[in-house]
Amino acid sequence: MTMKKMVKKVLACALAAVLTVGAAGSAMAATSSPTTSTKPVAKPNVTATNGSKVDTKKDGTATMNKIPAAQAKKKQVTVSSTVTVNGVKYKVTTVDARAFLKATKATTITLPATITKINKNAFTGAKKLKTLKFKSKKVASMTIQKGAFKGLSTKKMTIRVSKSLTKKQYNRLVKKLKAAGFKGKVKKNLA
Repeated sequence: MTMKKMVKKVLACALAAVLTVGAAGSAMAATSSPTTSTKPVAKPNVTATNGSKVDTKKDGTATMNKIPAAQAKKKQVTVSSTVTVNGVKYKVTTVDARAFLKATKATTITLPATITKINKNAFTGAKKLKTLKFKSKKVASMTIQKGAFKGLSTKKMTIRVSKSLTKKQYNRLVKKLKAAGFKGKVKKNLA
């Protein structure tokens, strides 16, 4: 074999090797990691990027199990309308039991417009709570379970809601709150 033919064979083999390794690398890069998904998945009690503990669902919603530790120490606590878990954004729709268990200093809690359900014992632990703000204009259709305010003295508490609520919506909300154990005032004074 001549030197020229041998160099051609070596170059051909080297080129084939580069193409094969390059194609395999591209294929592996296109495959998603087993721990990261671009679609919502159902997972219980996972930590979101903001530090919240949540249950995620396949429909892209999440249940807030526990507020972030950094928020638990504040007087003003605001629940995020969305959380991100493994790069996927979820809409927070439910406040679960004992979500505010460590919010012992909180005097004001603000819930986003995305909240549609408040579970029993949701505010347990937030013993200094004086003001609860509902950002939702559809708060009258929200599900508030009996015992949501269990463990709190609600007589001196105020719930602030949108001033755009109709009288019928307002009355429906007040009825739901009373059934859930709320005994304080409900004011229509949020924009």
